[in-house]
Amino acid sequence: MNADRDLICRRTLLRCAGAAGLMAQGVARRAAGAENELAGPENDPTLIVAGPPDSGTAAWARLLLPPLAIGMARGAPLNIRYVGGEDGVTAANQFDARAMGDGGQALLFPGCVALSWMAGDSRAQFDIGHFLPLLALTCTNVLMMRGGLAAPKAGRPVRLLCGTGPRPALTALMALDLIGIAAVPVHASMDAPLAVRNEIADAVFVHGSDVPGQMRALAEAGLSPSFCTALPLPTTELPPGHVLHGVPHLLNLLAPAQRSGDPLVTAWRGVATASALDLVLALPRVSTASSVAAWRRACRASLASDVIAQQLDSRSLQNLSEQDTAAAMRLLWTGAPAQLTFRRWLAERLNWRPA
Repeated sequence: MNADRDLICRRTLLRCAGAAGLMAQGVARRAAGAENELAGPENDPTLIVAGPPDSGTAAWARLLLPPLAIGMARGAPLNIRYVGGEDGVTAANQFDARAMGDGGQALLFPGCVALSWMAGDSRAQFDIGHFLPLLALTCTNVLMMRGGLAAPKAGRPVRLLCGTGPRPALTALMALDLIGIAAVPVHASMDAPLAVRNEIADAVFVHGSDVPGQMRALAEAGLSPSFCTALPLPTTELPPGHVLHGVPHLLNLLAPAQRSGDPLVTAWRGVATASALDLVLALPRVSTASSVAAWRRACRASLASDVIAQQLDSRSLQNLSEQDTAAAMRLLWTGAPAQLTFRRWLAERLNWRPA
C-alpha cells in the first residue's frame, strides 16, 4: 500500500509539463465567448492564457482583462484566448513558435510552465529565455515540519506530503536534499492537517493562497515552520510585518561555498522561482520598444486596479517590480550546467526520464 501511494505521488510530482469588477460591455462580450479561438479580428491585441477556461490562470486572466484593456489605450478591444492544458506547455510552444514583435500577443502563464523545459520534457519545445516578462505575481512558501529541522532521526526519512501538481513537492524535496535531511514523498487522499494527525506525513510544503491560514491549521496539527522559499532574490526579502519574517530562507541554511558554486543549488533556485511565481505575463523578446511600452503601461494600470489589489491581498500574493520580474525570469533560465544537474537529480532521486 505504501509503495502504491509513493508511486502515485511520484507520478503526481513529476507531471511537469498545477470576472470580478466592473467591465466595459464590449470587453465583457469578447472575454465571455473566447474559449478556443480569438473572439475578435486577428489584428486586435490578444491575451493568450496557458491553460483551459476553468484553470487558475484563466481566472486571473478574466480579472486582468478589463484593466489591461483600459491601460492599452489603443482604442482596440483586448481579446482573450485559452490554449492547451493546465501545465501550460502547449500554449508556451505556440507562443514561442509564432512570436511576433508587434505586441499583438502576450502570454499569461504560471511559473511552473518552466519546469517542463528545465526537466527536458520532449513536449516542451519553447525556450523560456525567449520570453520578456512584464508582470509577475509571487507567493512565499514555507516548509512546516514536525519538531523542526533538528527533529529528523537517522534511519527514518521525513515523510513529505505531496499536494496536487509538481511545484511544491519538487521545491521542498530538493531543499531537504540540499541541507542533508533524508525525505520521501507520500500521498494522502485527505487534507494536510488530517494527514499529519494520522501520522501519514511529517512535513507539508505550504504554498499558494492563504499561507497564514494554512500555517495555523498545520500548527494546530503539530507542525512548525522550518524554512521558507520566498523568491530567491535579495530585493524580495520579507518585511518585518510578514507572517514568515524571522523564518530562515533555505539559502541561508547552506554553507557560503555551497550557495555560490553548487550547480544543484542553481537548479534549485530555478525550481523555487517556478514555485514562487504564481503568474507571469510576457511578450516575445523580439517585441518592439513601442509594443513593450504599451503593455507595460497596461500592466501598471491593472496593478493599480482596486479589484486586483484586493485579490492580491486576499491570496497573500505580491506583485514584483519590473526589475525583479526580469531577475526572476533569469533565475528560471538556469543555463545548461544547472539544467543537466536538475535532470540528473530527477533521474537519480525519482527515477524520471524525459519522454
